[in-house]
Amino acid sequence: MLFTVLSAAYYNLFLSHQPILEAKLKIQDTCGVHNLHGMPGILGAVVGAITASVVPKEVYGNGLKKVFPDVANGVRDTSYQGAMQAASIAVTLGIALFGGLVVGFILKLPMLGAPRDNACFEDSIYWEVPGEEHHMEELTVVRTEEDEKLNS
Repeated sequence: MLFTVLSAAYYNLFLSHQPILEAKLKIQDTCGVHNLHGMPGILGAVVGAITASVVPKEVYGNGLKKVFPDVANGVRDTSYQGAMQAASIAVTLGIALFGGLVVGFILKLPMLGAPRDNACFEDSIYWEVPGEEHHMEELTVVRTEEDEKLNS
């Protein structure tokens, strides 16, 4: 029952926005990187920032020095640690957006010979592909010396 609820929540949170990305922003995430790494990473970062700011020091026990050494030494309080982690989300997203925009503009340069948008998934532009799958072509049997020795 729990996994049914979790999978429905996952679909509603992460997968239902895929058509919006494709239609409005012209983003094609064919490998699901956004859904597999991006959204869960942001969710984990937000939950980590919230828990770092609201969980009392006593909950961590002796592990506080390993997880948040500045909080354990009294240099920072937990709310400041949570704010720093929230700020790191913004910095990470900024770097990712900037890098993605730069790479996107480079890939759109005409000198790279990018295919038209309606031919993006056409393999015959770059590779030799066999004929249509519904045609039954006769196979040619190739015999080698090793094959002859094994069959005799």
